[in-house]
Amino acid sequence: MRSVSAQPTMDDEAMDEEIPVAALDHPQLLGLLRHWEAKRGPRALPARADFRPEEMLPFLSRIVLVDVEEAPRRFRFRLIGTEVVRSYGVEITGQYTDVVQPPCYRAMVERHYGDSVDRREPLLHRMRFVEHPGKVHELTRLTLPLSEDGSRVNMLMLASVAEPELAHFRERRRAARAASLAGG
Repeated sequence: MRSVSAQPTMDDEAMDEEIPVAALDHPQLLGLLRHWEAKRGPRALPARADFRPEEMLPFLSRIVLVDVEEAPRRFRFRLIGTEVVRSYGVEITGQYTDVVQPPCYRAMVERHYGDSVDRREPLLHRMRFVEHPGKVHELTRLTLPLSEDGSRVNMLMLASVAEPELAHFRERRRAARAASLAGG
């Protein structure tokens, strides 16, 4: 397993940092990771066919499915959840990452996808980028590799949580800890 960089990377108006999956604490992302792990079982990777839509209801609005093509490597958006479309304000299902804007965010996304394919393991990233004309996106994204043959990654399943939900979650957690300390 590759070590996690302690320093976030910056590229123009984009920043990202890989964080250990073990540090994941957001309930929806953690729930999706546990679901992926259960579907994987003793295998190295689960397949897309292992995931039934009715079991995915708590996650569906945040899910992005990305097809992985090789020679040359390209990534195509197979499915984009409604919450993701609402957040970005654009529907790009069926298109390749070539359409992702701004270019600094596209480069970051393609790097994350490629890392998950190459490493064949879940990855967690904290990201920030500025979409012109100045709309700031801050999010935490979980990337989960899938494989039809149990070896070669042919699809990625992603889920993200964006600000301000992240700030709201952190504040609720901070308040619960403070109440626990005050009462105990």
